[in-house]
Amino acid sequence: MKYLKITVLLLLITNITYAQDYQTKDELAKQIIGSWHLENSAEDRLTFFKDGTLERSDETGSMSSDKYEITKDCDGEKLSNKDFFLKIIDENGISSCAYIEGINYDENGTFSLMTKNQGKIIVYKKDQKSVK
Repeated sequence: MKYLKITVLLLLITNITYAQDYQTKDELAKQIIGSWHLENSAEDRLTFFKDGTLERSDETGSMSSDKYEITKDCDGEKLSNKDFFLKIIDENGISSCAYIEGINYDENGTFSLMTKNQGKIIVYKKDQKSVK
């Protein structure tokens, strides 16, 4: 009986730990809204809007506007329950995807992506004026 209690306790702890790392699509969709800049470059920024529009700007001042989605599939690849892609669709309908590693939405918020082709980690920091 003692081993059964210990086993149940370990399973409960494991489930709680797993649940804390999991972000749902709705949570990601809320937390991504706002302006983010590259960790090492405040001029390179992404601004996500609730309507699915993404604005990009860089150090030269050039801007572009695309559409974005948080999705489970991209270019024929489907992800498991807890993983999502950030899919960006340009004005020509060409899409590119990155794996969402996570969004930490506190006063020093970070948003990390991993490129699909190269496996490169890209980290964005939340602009303080867009933190609620």
